[in-house]
Amino acid sequence: MATAIFPTPPAVAQSGTIDCGNGFYCPRGNACLVGGLCAQIVDAVPGAVKTSIGTWCDPGFRESKFKAGGCVPGTYTECSATVMCAPGDTCGADGDCRSTSTPKGPTCGKLRCHEGRICASTGRCMNTQYFQDCGNGTICSKTAGCEHPKGCVIVSSQRTKQRKR
Repeated sequence: MATAIFPTPPAVAQSGTIDCGNGFYCPRGNACLVGGLCAQIVDAVPGAVKTSIGTWCDPGFRESKFKAGGCVPGTYTECSATVMCAPGDTCGADGDCRSTSTPKGPTCGKLRCHEGRICASTGRCMNTQYFQDCGNGTICSKTAGCEHPKGCVIVSSQRTKQRKR
């Protein structure tokens, strides 16, 4: 399960740099990322799929049937705008996923995860093949950058260090 987080516009300082809000800044056109890094903002990663509202889904993802512009791994089943189930699972009456086999992974909250999944900081199971836990309450796709202080942003793969103000 993952919740899509959409980036907010960065704060632009008078000098045209991006103020990271932590005493550091990034060059214009970059985003402030967790870990004191910057990366250039891009519209989409190579192989991305355009959604009905003009945003992009990562390669291997499709547009959500519940939330225009939201993205879901292509093999997952959607239960709602915020809950998606791993392949082979179904949506339960309570809105959570129901497994057709006994999961053998870690227990997250009231659910046991499938093998190979981890417990994210949100207390839900997370597939690290598709998602990353940013450690700031945000879950992003593997190709997105973890934005500082919170959120996801589509950036190039190259990183530079934030600069001191």
